[in-house]
Amino acid sequence: MSQQPSKIYVVTDHTSVSAQRGNVADLARRSAQRAVLEIAQATGGGIVTRPVFRDRPDLGMKITSAKPMLGMQIAAHLELAAKRLAAEYITHAREDGHTWHEIGVGLGLSSADESGTSAAEAAYEYAAGKPLLGRRSFSWVCPACNGAVTDRGPEAGHPADCEHGHHTNCPRLGAAVAKWHALWEGED
Repeated sequence: MSQQPSKIYVVTDHTSVSAQRGNVADLARRSAQRAVLEIAQATGGGIVTRPVFRDRPDLGMKITSAKPMLGMQIAAHLELAAKRLAAEYITHAREDGHTWHEIGVGLGLSSADESGTSAAEAAYEYAAGKPLLGRRSFSWVCPACNGAVTDRGPEAGHPADCEHGHHTNCPRLGAAVAKWHALWEGED
């Protein structure tokens, strides 16, 4: 039996950001549920039918899902795949000139949580992962100079210290350095 492709609806209204995030989160959850079921079916895995309301099986309402252990394994693989995909989009965002703060806000990270971590630092930690040998980095290609940039994150200080790998006289790095100097001059 062939299935119709799922329709994707793009939210284009100007409702609040939190309402849009809620819609996106709900769409993502439903898409993940469909993906688990589709992968289970495609791999010949076990499919089960369960009552929608476990305390009211007499209603006859049922839902089809993957067997629990298989569904759990598929969901874990989807989580890793989604994390890799998020990292790809973060790479594109950095290449397009978005700041770590903008990425943090886009990821729904707070501007300062209980630990005092900024949205920028939380986004960097999400993207770069756990530090290896005391250091972590995130790599992307600068479209202005074509340099392979090793990004040390928003808290590393001067832009030249944060982003190693820009070519000499890179206009993007030059603009970041000028902005950094202007901010520090404003502090005096």
